[in-house]
Amino acid sequence: MTLNKRYLRNVKENLSFYIAAAVLTVVALLLFYLFYIAGTGIKSYGDQFFIDNKLEDATFTTYVEIPDNEISNIEKKYNVTFEKEHYVNINEDGYKVRVFKRNKKIDLYEVIDGNDIFNDDEIVISKGYAESEHVSIGDRLTIKGKEYKVTGYFLRPDYLYMLENTDDSYKNITSFFLAYMTDSAYDALEASSCQYKVVYSDDSDVTQFRKDMNEQYKINSYLAKDNNQRITMVDDQAIMFLIMAFVFLFTLPLITVALIAIIIGRKIKQEQKMIGTLSALGYTKRQLMWHYSVLAMIPGLAGGIIVTIITKIIQQPYGEMSLADYEPMPVHFTLPISIAVIGIIIPTAIYMLEAAHKVSKLLKKDTVEMLNGNADGDSRTRHVLAGKKGKVRNKFALRSILANPGRSFVVFLGAFLGALMITVAFMFIDSINNVIDRGADSMGSFKYEYVLNCLKTDEVAGADELVIGKYEHDGSSFSLIGADTDVKYLNIDTEDGSRADLSNGYYVTNVMAYAYKLEAGDEFTFVNPITMEEKKVTISGIIMNDSQKLLVCSQNNARKLLVWDDGTYNGLLSEKKLDLGDEISKTVTSDDIREQMKTILTEMGAIIYSLAVIGAIICIAALYVSVNMLISENRHNISMLKVLGLKNREINRMIIDVNHIIIPFGIAVGLLTGYFMMVEVFRIYSGMEGVLYTPVITAQSIILTIVIVIACYAVSLLTVRRKADRVDMVESLKDNRE
Repeated sequence: MTLNKRYLRNVKENLSFYIAAAVLTVVALLLFYLFYIAGTGIKSYGDQFFIDNKLEDATFTTYVEIPDNEISNIEKKYNVTFEKEHYVNINEDGYKVRVFKRNKKIDLYEVIDGNDIFNDDEIVISKGYAESEHVSIGDRLTIKGKEYKVTGYFLRPDYLYMLENTDDSYKNITSFFLAYMTDSAYDALEASSCQYKVVYSDDSDVTQFRKDMNEQYKINSYLAKDNNQRITMVDDQAIMFLIMAFVFLFTLPLITVALIAIIIGRKIKQEQKMIGTLSALGYTKRQLMWHYSVLAMIPGLAGGIIVTIITKIIQQPYGEMSLADYEPMPVHFTLPISIAVIGIIIPTAIYMLEAAHKVSKLLKKDTVEMLNGNADGDSRTRHVLAGKKGKVRNKFALRSILANPGRSFVVFLGAFLGALMITVAFMFIDSINNVIDRGADSMGSFKYEYVLNCLKTDEVAGADELVIGKYEHDGSSFSLIGADTDVKYLNIDTEDGSRADLSNGYYVTNVMAYAYKLEAGDEFTFVNPITMEEKKVTISGIIMNDSQKLLVCSQNNARKLLVWDDGTYNGLLSEKKLDLGDEISKTVTSDDIREQMKTILTEMGAIIYSLAVIGAIICIAALYVSVNMLISENRHNISMLKVLGLKNREINRMIIDVNHIIIPFGIAVGLLTGYFMMVEVFRIYSGMEGVLYTPVITAQSIILTIVIVIACYAVSLLTVRRKADRVDMVESLKDNRE
């Protein structure tokens, strides 16, 4: 007898096990691979793009324009790279465009499709809007009454995440885009808006530079690149994908590999008669351990190779799905060879070690016991409920579960993993929908928010006047809002349902309280990014606003913090569109905010729903293997029951349905684990994006999760019941004769 002849025969006899184990290995590693590829691809491209196109260190605006002839002096004095950037915001019917004059030193643009501009009637536009609104190269767009031919699409380093305003919650590529035209064409627009870009060297005195700029030119706003979501979102999202990759690595692959290792151990136990026979025939312990290790290697090796092939095929299209938040960057996504090799080696090694360990353990038993199939039994469970009254079916089910903890655990893990993955998918959707429903409304009842480019004192009819400033805390920026106590359009309702008393205190929104871990009564320290002066206030309460990091107080208190004259303001809220001419620095509408939230759900939908599909596949495969194992280990009992005259339906209820009691526990633990996992994920997201993603899962999603997992279990039962029906009564007689 040659052991090598058993390999093919064993695979044929246990083909369903090898297929299911390989499928579990594939889907378990697939999510880790795809999220890892997305994270590393985005980060690698972003880092190089920032270098190639001279990313800024900060952008600032001033009330007093810096003369062009002073720029070279500023660069020499502070050892910085400094540039004045000219731009203009233009509102057209159906879209808003921000036109830039070409920079020479900082934040350069890169044409990635088509050609750059040469003539005065040509423009290049940001690619995200072009793809979203189907603007083709060669089309014409109207800007300030003149038509321009689109010659190409571009990216620029400070707009890879296309926020119209730096404090927006989400990108806008449906009604806002960037454009470049020739210098002469730009000059013909007669625009006067400008801002300043700076790149610091290693020995630049940043603090002194900022103080001097404010003292000489009165800084209006200052935004460091580390506080600019248009820039930081690239790294933040890439890191988020990597975090999710390793979350999946430490949940799905490790748990699934452990699950398969348990199953392999059970399969080896079923082979104890064969192992005893081979041992009696003179095969050494080393030979037998190697033989069964090779058999265990098959699903790990097959699964690792298949998942690598699948990943190589889908890595680019799936990676591009992960770019949904960004401008369409031409990222080349690829699975590193080292990660692919590790993905093949580790599961295979664990399966082989488990098989070798199980064979080694069995070979320590008496050969006669192995030949009788009793070498690894536990006689204690045979006496459970002995002498007790009750249905035979219930006694058998309890004994079956207690006597086979490994098999029971496999059933539990199957239901657990399925419920976990499906919960994660549904909870993401429910939580985003909650933000859509509550986000804009929690900000207030205004339709338009205007930030002005100058300080005003005259009253505007039908509008709330605001004092708006920017501050920093631990490197993160937030807005100061000064409003009247009777403000109409700004939400100032606190956690207890009452309106904030702005005349006597400082309040923070709940998203800011969450991000900075603040409570009522805490002393809050923050820094003026313009003057670098430190301020301290005591928090009086929390305002219910999920979408904006705000410190809210009275107008007078805000002016004192900003050191502004009495009666001045720089912001307006209204229900109607206001005609403010060129005094507007930026405009935010409530519809824009809702549209931003809906875009998150639309663009991330494919990735999220794929999680639910993968969860269902894991659930079906794991439960199929466990139920199939149940049939294989109970062939003698099924045959005996047939001899006793029981019908197939009665046998199914007694033998196959014993795991019904385990499924609810697996679902419950999976739901809870998925919930707490997403609580942590949303905590990280909330800190990154400045939007409070409240973890929400609806009753409908919970019910649907339960239904899907139960349906997966039912599919597994239906698939293997035919195998139970094919068990012959002769099996029992053969075993008894032996």
